[in-house]
Amino acid sequence: MKILITGGYGFIGSHVADKFFQKGHAIYIIDNLSTGQKDNVDIKHNFYNLNTADKECEKIFCSNKIDIVIHLSTQIDLRKPPEYRHSYQEANFTGLVNMLNLSKKYRVKKFIIISPASIYGNAGNVSELPFNEDVKPNPVTPAGMSSVVKEYYTGKWGEIFNLKILSVRVSNLYGPKENLNGEPGVIPIFINNILKGKNITINGYGTQTRDFLYIEDLADGLYEAAINDQCHGVINISGNTECSINDLATTLTKLFKAKKIAYDSRVKNLINLSRLDNSKIKKLTGWEPKYNLEEGLKKAYEWYQKKIFAAAAKANPLKHAVNALKRVPKEFIAYLENILFFSLAGFIQYNHLFLGTYAFKLDIDYILLYVALIGILWGQRQAYLAMILSTALYTSATLFSGTDIITFIYTPEYLLHISAYILIGIITGYSIEKRNRDLESKDLALKSLGGKYDFLNGIYNETKIVKEELQNQIIDTEDSFGVIYSIIQELDSQEIEKVFSAAISAIERIMKTDEVSIYTVSDTGKGEFLRLKTRSTTLSEKIPNSIRVIESKATKEVMETKNLYINHRLEPDLPVMIAPILEDRNVIATVSIHKVPFENLTLHYENLFRTIIGLISNALKRAYFFEASLRDKRYIVNTRILNPSTFEKILEEVKKKKSELGMSYSLLEITDTGKSYQEISDSIISSIRDNDYLGLSKKGHIYILLSNTQSSLASLVVERLLKNGVKSTVMHEVLDDL
Repeated sequence: MKILITGGYGFIGSHVADKFFQKGHAIYIIDNLSTGQKDNVDIKHNFYNLNTADKECEKIFCSNKIDIVIHLSTQIDLRKPPEYRHSYQEANFTGLVNMLNLSKKYRVKKFIIISPASIYGNAGNVSELPFNEDVKPNPVTPAGMSSVVKEYYTGKWGEIFNLKILSVRVSNLYGPKENLNGEPGVIPIFINNILKGKNITINGYGTQTRDFLYIEDLADGLYEAAINDQCHGVINISGNTECSINDLATTLTKLFKAKKIAYDSRVKNLINLSRLDNSKIKKLTGWEPKYNLEEGLKKAYEWYQKKIFAAAAKANPLKHAVNALKRVPKEFIAYLENILFFSLAGFIQYNHLFLGTYAFKLDIDYILLYVALIGILWGQRQAYLAMILSTALYTSATLFSGTDIITFIYTPEYLLHISAYILIGIITGYSIEKRNRDLESKDLALKSLGGKYDFLNGIYNETKIVKEELQNQIIDTEDSFGVIYSIIQELDSQEIEKVFSAAISAIERIMKTDEVSIYTVSDTGKGEFLRLKTRSTTLSEKIPNSIRVIESKATKEVMETKNLYINHRLEPDLPVMIAPILEDRNVIATVSIHKVPFENLTLHYENLFRTIIGLISNALKRAYFFEASLRDKRYIVNTRILNPSTFEKILEEVKKKKSELGMSYSLLEITDTGKSYQEISDSIISSIRDNDYLGLSKKGHIYILLSNTQSSLASLVVERLLKNGVKSTVMHEVLDDL
């Protein structure tokens, strides 16, 4: 499936993305990077640097058939003033509405939101805990109030527009990737203080309780709820445990040797008791938290320790100094340069007047050059300041040289000099300011167009990849529809043995692997063992002839769920994929792929395998139906003994499997001729496997065909038959004419 995660670079979103990717789904992330960090997600994904309220988000839905939207981008920063939080919530709500509208328009299967435990508010006493999904929210914090509004609006939207909504209420989360610069929880704050050698400071008296849940447990639970059709409405995902802050601090001190526990009684806790009931998700999905508090704290501590030490190792005093200079405001630098240039120009122009030094007789007004230079460099504001300083300096110098104020005012030369300063300042300042504004406007327009181009180019490239993949599948690749059809035609046989043999070849060619096996199940899927029916040549001596279901977790999962099994952890002792072949909801066989090139592990490869298994299942159903309909013509009356023509066909197919796939077989001849066919059939049939055949040759001899059995093991069957009163011998050389 295609999963869109808003806020996917955040604490929760990054773990959720990892989980869905591990399960084989395509990941799409919308994040404006205001709080999220790109290095939180290192899996293959498609990223869009957008706000959820941006109209460009529609292009993502339009070009990709999104199946599930997980909306995680709404958040409140309680450290900001109320007026900031108001605008932040307004933006969050606009983004939520945009995502809901696009999900409705493009027929998303499920829309998921997350709310904190604070939505329930504060329990009056312990007897009210744990909070289950039927408890009416009674928030006492801004985050809780925002979540109530979000859940109500989203739920009503789902009712009106028939969009499946899942509101997940989570307890207090902790774990790797939580941003310490944002609004972290109590656990990362405590761990950070321990690592930096500071005290653990508890707000209040530490008696307040919280239900802590490790972040990977949330990701597991959210995944199970997302793919389960029964999971909709409101669901709690929690540890269903209650831990006081005092107990948490004591545990951290015991595990990591905290310096000291201190208390700050000035801070009031709005929520004293909190614990969420998780029985609903357990019942619907079977999910259970994997980590207890100590295990989770150890993993979280290890991650924060690596992060802090890595940051310390990268610290460079010179680099910090350079960065500090870069952070100095340009406005301050402009004023500083203005004063320096003014001082330099004033000294050159009037040092002889104030200091009595020698002056060159050059007809250059350095102050005028200073005004023009400052206007060119820094624009209108600094030009006006230079103009004022120059005027003041010129006036002071003129009066200091002996000119009285009345003469100064009425002498045109002086006024023209001042006018020149003013005129140059205004002209240069205005011209440069206008130019800078034009450049800034064009730069903003260029960046906007560049952003749109990059976004559209990304959408185009994604669409192009999908288009080329579909084109290749339709026209000229090894897994094109035409090639698949021609290969599957080889399965079009009424003989079960031929279908199984052809299935190995078909899967090898289509799935590009040389390690395929097929096991059959006895007793219509209720048997304890799987028997090897056929396999690729390269698997000779590598896989067992029989598998006990309860001893193989992968096989057991396939038998119980009747769904495709994928070895996500790439455990070497297990096949990469196992698919069941069903008949009337019963597993009659399993098909396993044991080796796959890593680059082929894609959703397309998985879907292709599902398709092939479906075609093989249909071919086997036809063969079984054909066998059942011709049962009277295939067997001798009232026996399980195949007639000569049928037995000869099966024997030829088994011989062919030996020559092509190296599948061994043995042939036993029944030498006890004093009994009827029915007596022999009844005595033998309980001593052989479902994969074995009992048949009559053209010359009237009765044989047992032991599939996938070497001659050395056939003697054991001879002994077993003898105990049932049937004499037989092993045919060490199988003659063409029996």
